[in-house]
Amino acid sequence: MPLFAILLMLLFSSPVNAAEVPCQPFEPADTGREYTRSDITRSREGMFPNDPFFEKQWHLENLGQADDKGQTGISGCDSAMRQAWNLWQPKKDIILAIVDSGLDLKHEDIDPAILWVNPGESGPDADGNDKRSNGIDDDGNGFIDDVHGYNFVRKTGDIQDDQYHGTHCGAIIGATANNGVGVTGMNTGLKIMIVKIFGLGGTLYSEEVARAVRYAVDNGAKVLSNSYGTPSFTQAMQDAVRYTHDKGALFVCASGNSRKDLDNPEEKDYPSCYGVPNQLVVGATDNRDLSSFANYGSMVEIAAPGQNIFSLMPKNVYRAFSGTSQACPQVAAAATMVWCQNPDWTWQQVKAALLNGADQVRGLGRYVKGGLRLNVANALQNKTGKRLPEQDFSKWQSEDRVIESLHPYHNGKEDRQTVKVPGATRFRLHFSRIEVNHHGDLLRICVPGIEMPVETINGVFGEGWSEVVEGDTAELLLSSDQYVNGFGYRIDRIQFTTL
Repeated sequence: MPLFAILLMLLFSSPVNAAEVPCQPFEPADTGREYTRSDITRSREGMFPNDPFFEKQWHLENLGQADDKGQTGISGCDSAMRQAWNLWQPKKDIILAIVDSGLDLKHEDIDPAILWVNPGESGPDADGNDKRSNGIDDDGNGFIDDVHGYNFVRKTGDIQDDQYHGTHCGAIIGATANNGVGVTGMNTGLKIMIVKIFGLGGTLYSEEVARAVRYAVDNGAKVLSNSYGTPSFTQAMQDAVRYTHDKGALFVCASGNSRKDLDNPEEKDYPSCYGVPNQLVVGATDNRDLSSFANYGSMVEIAAPGQNIFSLMPKNVYRAFSGTSQACPQVAAAATMVWCQNPDWTWQQVKAALLNGADQVRGLGRYVKGGLRLNVANALQNKTGKRLPEQDFSKWQSEDRVIESLHPYHNGKEDRQTVKVPGATRFRLHFSRIEVNHHGDLLRICVPGIEMPVETINGVFGEGWSEVVEGDTAELLLSSDQYVNGFGYRIDRIQFTTL
């Protein structure tokens, strides 16, 4: 047999998933310590919500308190949920599917009443048996006893979380609010379908994950929350995302936590990079509206709070995790709330309301298209969020000037350089190259005397402009830890105005 024919036979007889990296839930970029009821130090009796750990949930209401790791926040750098609770006026239930590792239905702060109930798998059957557990596919959808969703790992209707990721993400939305226990969920009035694709019992490849995604929309889900990823493109999963598009659903997904440039062909991650119009890819911010670990690229259209997000863990535990996994369900919940108020809307209108209502944050544009951070209250009102002042750079003056760090920069040191532009009222810096390791290193552009940086930068970037600096002076602070370093930065031009 000719060698070419042998090679073709080997190629097409190989297992479909031989080179596929299966989807995995995004591991947190950082974690806090575990808490239980015994760690509660003060009561919130008489306050709303009265859940004792509410103050740790800066993502819902940021009054400048510290997060669980001790970083002091800036008031208003949150998703505006306090206002959203007062504004929400649902007209119809919209089903939100959380595609993850399940939910700990035994947790003290979870009420199963939040779950979607499959009408075809509930109530008595013809023999008087409970359809929930009769072992029959009563509704004929191909899945037995899928009362609240389905476990695609074990092929059962048991959606109990035997990992942790799904509970932490799902409880950000659905933890029981104002019950004097634990934390506050974003909205326990939503109906949540649990689609379990991670957990004990096996690893799912793209064909099965795609089947799970199709299941969600086939059974009525209009919004899907997807906090997982893989570097492997598969046609099965892209087709599944397109299927959600054709069914009129919104596919919300986390961008990932590795500070990768998703526009770089070598750093793609999926499902974020499938490029289907009904996708909404989510980055993450901290309690000062800064971004430090999320993947970035032209497909990342919105950010939401994602650093040190306090939520539930299985077995009545509470813990803060950092990740786009934590940001993603907040955007999915916001989309569902908007859709409940406007049940005749399309996914295009819901997505547009979220993006239009998001606040534009200075310094976020390097990582999120348009620099937008979720504002649920604005989205519910179909109101435009805060926008940064527009600048006519065509009228600004330009000066060639080289300002650069050491290449590579030193470990364990802070490099400080002052940039002065005499007579300028505003200016910006043109970087020809930036390479700052995202594990512990940071480049800050600061105005002397002002605590909040104009911009914080880590990661790898080609040429591009900084945010606008007010005044005539900026300080460049490049700090590094004791470990991996990088090229640093090089500035080759300054643009400024004296008006």
